[in-house]
Amino acid sequence: MPDRIFDLKNKEKLIEYIMNLLIEVNDKIILSYFKNLHMNDISTKTADDDYVTIADKKSEDWLSNRLLGYLNISEFVGEETSYKNNNFLNLLNEPLIWIIDPIDGTKNYVKGDNKFCSMISIASYGVPIATFVYQPLKKQMIYALKGCGTFLINVENNVKQQISIPTVDENKIIGSGSTKGIPEIHKDNIMKCLKTHTQRVFIGSAGIEAMMLAKNEIQFIFHGRVTPWDHSPLSLIVKEAGGFVYMARDKEPFSVKSEGPILAASNLNIWNKIRNITIPIDSSYRI
Repeated sequence: MPDRIFDLKNKEKLIEYIMNLLIEVNDKIILSYFKNLHMNDISTKTADDDYVTIADKKSEDWLSNRLLGYLNISEFVGEETSYKNNNFLNLLNEPLIWIIDPIDGTKNYVKGDNKFCSMISIASYGVPIATFVYQPLKKQMIYALKGCGTFLINVENNVKQQISIPTVDENKIIGSGSTKGIPEIHKDNIMKCLKTHTQRVFIGSAGIEAMMLAKNEIQFIFHGRVTPWDHSPLSLIVKEAGGFVYMARDKEPFSVKSEGPILAASNLNIWNKIRNITIPIDSSYRI
């Protein structure tokens, strides 16, 4: 079934269709609320700083209505819908499914910070096969198709370039690390090691981080927990750009049903180095 999606005619139609959807949902909904949210437009989910806004909800509804049925894909998992409905796990083994994150980096969005994006992915039997990330305030879309590479598009002039992670200076490693979701017994030590041995930056958006790693602005991403909507894009974009992505504890490939910490890096040497820093071989957290 993925072969049907990625034949030349369908591939170009898919890219154009998704790009236009992402531009339109941002112009109509997401950007209209940016720096224009009222208190009753914002609520929380699992924690006091886990925000959801009226823009998240409206844009997910808008996107799902236009994606369901396209390419005959009849199921979707969206971040906001899935939060309400835990049955979404049953959908993750479908032959083809849409995965939607209308505003990735909602905390940044609420604060008026420009580090947010909109993400749409397709997974097949749990494996991400296509993903699209749009950063509206930079007018850039990055996309990756399994086996086809990672590409960056300037949506204002439609100029496209393939992205490949270059050779990097391994003596200066910059990356984004978060320990949210890691058991308390290991969390503090992992964060201490990241701060001691790397130049850690906090970005607050998995999609923006994936774009930055693909463009060699950072060299690793360590997240303490994974979700289908955040890490389908991150995994596929980084891998198709030539990087390495595995689950950090057991070095297994990411799937949309994976659990636990994930590590992405520019190359295998950096991946192994960050893994050994965060989860040493003698750690009880390592599998």
